[in-house]
Amino acid sequence: MVDEFDFFRKVRAYYNNVPFLVQFTYRLSHRVDKAVTARGTFSCRVNPHTQIVKYVLDLKSDSISRPYSEHSSFLFSSIYEEIPAQFIEMNQYPIQSLRYPLPIEYDWQAFVMSGAEDAIHMQSIQQLFKKWRFKSTDEQLVDGKLKVEQVLLQWQL
Repeated sequence: MVDEFDFFRKVRAYYNNVPFLVQFTYRLSHRVDKAVTARGTFSCRVNPHTQIVKYVLDLKSDSISRPYSEHSSFLFSSIYEEIPAQFIEMNQYPIQSLRYPLPIEYDWQAFVMSGAEDAIHMQSIQQLFKKWRFKSTDEQLVDGKLKVEQVLLQWQL
């Protein structure tokens, strides 16, 4: 059994800036996607007053850019706006909150790790990326057609 203060200390010590990788693609031109990697970390914060473990992430991708391209065929035409070099960057983005039961007579590390795996996976990152828009040269928002290929949590305990 772990007392609540000890749980608070251990979660902050062990689960602060846990690294993960996101491999994803974006649309470069008609039927051509380019692979990119984003490096991120997540941290856990414990609020003993509300008995909540809050997960927040930081994420920064490699540089993403795309030249203007246009594709025309008999059935359709597609235009891909230019994306000047830029990054996907998220800072202190809250991704999940879990209520932890008292007393702490369970495997608290498995509790925190399963919470992170429930929060950081391909579908959840894909949902974050669906909302992301790049800025074109004339400051218009452009959809890069981001598609998450793999998310890898790097547990180092």
